[in-house]
Formats: sequence, C-alpha cells, structure tokens
Amino acid sequence: MTRIALINCYFGKSWPEYFTHFLYSCKYNPDVDFLLFTNLEAPFHLPNVHFIKINNLAEFSTMASEKLNLAINILDGYKLCDFKPTYGLIFQEYLKEYDFWGYCDIDIIFGNIRYFITEKLLEKYDVISPHKNYPAGFFTLLKNNEQCINLFKQSKDYAHVLQNTRHFCFDECNFEFNLVHTKDITEITTEIESFTLVVRRLELQKEIKYYHKNIVQEFVYSNVTHHWVEGNIFNTVTEKQYLLIHLINLKDNPYFFIDPFEAKGNFSISPQGIHYKSNTISYPLKKIRRKIEKRVTHARYRFLLLKSKLLAYTQKQHVNFLEEQSYKIGKTHITFYPQDKNKLIIINEGENVLHYNQFSLYKLKDNQWIGVSKKNISTIDFHYKNQEDIPYKISIKSIKNRITENAYYIY
Repeated sequence: MTRIALINCYFGKSWPEYFTHFLYSCKYNPDVDFLLFTNLEAPFHLPNVHFIKINNLAEFSTMASEKLNLAINILDGYKLCDFKPTYGLIFQEYLKEYDFWGYCDIDIIFGNIRYFITEKLLEKYDVISPHKNYPAGFFTLLKNNEQCINLFKQSKDYAHVLQNTRHFCFDECNFEFNLVHTKDITEITTEIESFTLVVRRLELQKEIKYYHKNIVQEFVYSNVTHHWVEGNIFNTVTEKQYLLIHLINLKDNPYFFIDPFEAKGNFSISPQGIHYKSNTISYPLKKIRRKIEKRVTHARYRFLLLKSKLLAYTQKQHVNFLEEQSYKIGKTHITFYPQDKNKLIIINEGENVLHYNQFSLYKLKDNQWIGVSKKNISTIDFHYKNQEDIPYKISIKSIKNRITENAYYIY
C-alpha cells in the first residue's frame, strides 16, 4: 500500500476545543500517518499520530532557514500557511519512508481518507487536492519526489513571500477566492505567483498531473447536519460521503457548541456544533447562556472604553506612528491617517472601491488600544519586531462578533 504522511505545524498555549475530535478521526485512518510538529503535549497517544517537538516559531524559522537557504523569521503563526508547500523540503528527513507527503489543518474532522484517496488515484496523480479551484491549505497531497518537494520554487516570488512577515495566502490562491470560482487562476492578475498558479500552470503544460475535485464540506452553502459514523462522514439528507469536514466557517461562530469528547461514540456535525446526541433542549439553553455572556463582555468593554476616555484627558495619547502607513488585510489595502487627538481615519481599498472608517482610539495598556466606530467597540493590538517603530501587524478584534482581522505592514 502507498504510504502517506500528513504534516501539521501548530504552536500555542493549548490545543483548541475541537482538537480531540480531529485526533479521534485520525485514529480511524490507521493507514495514514500524521506528523504534528508542535510545542504542546499530546492529549492522548495513537500509533499513527506522531507528536514531534519544536519549541516555538523561532526554532521552526531556524530549521526553515537551513533547509530553504533563506533568512526566515516567522513572527506570527498564521504565516505558517505560506510555508505549507515547503514542508516536503523542510521535513524531508521525516518523510523518507513515505510515497506521498502532504499537509493538513487541525480544524477538520476526517472521514475515510482511503475511500477517496485510492491506490488508483495515487498512482495516476502528482498533486491531489479535495478542492476544485486550488490546492487546499487544509489538505493537499504531493508525490514524494524531487519535483514535488521543490514545486514551490516554480513561483518567481517564493523567496520574497517566505522572507516577508506578511501573510500572502501563498499555499492557496493569494486571497482570490471569489475570482477562482469563475475564472482560471492563469487568467487572474495577482500580487504574487501563488502555489495554485504554479500547480495549474504545470498541469496545463502537462508537466504534472493534478487532481482537484470538491469532495469536502465547509458549510459555505449548506446547513445540513452531517454524521460521523465509525470513520465515515455522511450528509444526512443526500447520504453523500465526504473526505472531511472543515470547520473554518463554523469554529468562530459564538453559537457553535462542542460536546465534551467521548472516546466511544459517533457524533453529528452541523452549524450548531459537534454533538453526540439530540440537542433540541440543550442547544437553546446554551445559546441563551452565550447571549448573556456576550452582553456581559460588551458591558465590560464599554466600561473599559469609558475609563480609557477619562484617562485620555490627563495623558498624552497619539498614534502618529501610523501616519499614512500602508497595511493589508487579505487582499484589501488599508491606509491609516491619524487626525486630531484620539482620532484615526482608515481607508480601505479593495475591488476598486474605497471605504472610509473613523475610529476613536484610547490606550488600554502598552501596545493595546480600545476603539469605537459607529458604536462598534474593538480592541486594537500593535505587534512589533525587534526595535522597529512601526508595528508589523495590527490585530483588530470586534467585541460584537468576536472576529479578529490582522493587518500586515507592507514592506
């Protein structure tokens, strides 16, 4: 049987709530190995899941620098996405026994991998993605040969992308998710040559064979409950089977609840959460509780805002260091214009449309401010590298919907 290894790199203070369900779904794919490079300990051990110690991003950066022969300095975990196509080279010594290597995220629940990734498929294709429009960052397989290990180098921009602190969505399509649904990536003008462009271009030139079909569920267009039954995922209405469920559109929903993990038992996955039994009674109660928590949180931040406003009258506060500095959130270009005291104008430029937004900013503590715009409260965190005066990243977290947007400085 063709040997497969899937790689994930994760660094943090703790595993996310859904991680045990991810691991449990790995257990039911015993003929696939999972290599998790992390600073965290394993919640429980499985014969096909290998936890390999890397203490932090700095240690990963050192490894990457040596293997890629580039000066790598990763400051932000999200930046690891740009490195996924390089994992075959960075972790080459761990992959000697495998015929295919790939990468996956941990916010997924696997179905039966070998049901979809058959021996016939592996024999025929060099690159395998369960998404029609691009090599999916949450799951892509590549043949373990010199060509595929070094495939990322076919992008003229790979060195620029990997050495820059900004996240470029290099592993997928450089944030062109809307356009790739209607156009071929080769017809789209992008800031950088993404891995999607590399793979698609080589496919058209018949230099590689590339499988890309939709065999996953991300709940983009569906609210239907899916059942995970002994390692298989089914749509409860159509009975269609899926390779995996990606929680990307669910996990940050404040009303997505995950039942405590049970080592024995099948479960259901829906926009309401991950559940082991009917939640017709418990779900409404949980939703009410979450709404109360949201109101308490909002009240707390309104108090912090008022307190910060009062302090602003006695302290000198300004964000002049942002004067006409340019950042990017995804593919959206934003520029900051500090006005009079505690006022900040943000101009968003995307899809040939300009959006104007005004924040009133008040300092909470070092490098963290609280802002209000159109009655919406957000916290703004400034992240610095070395002794630079300008933050390389600005994190804007909405208190109302709990969504955090990261703006990266354009170097």
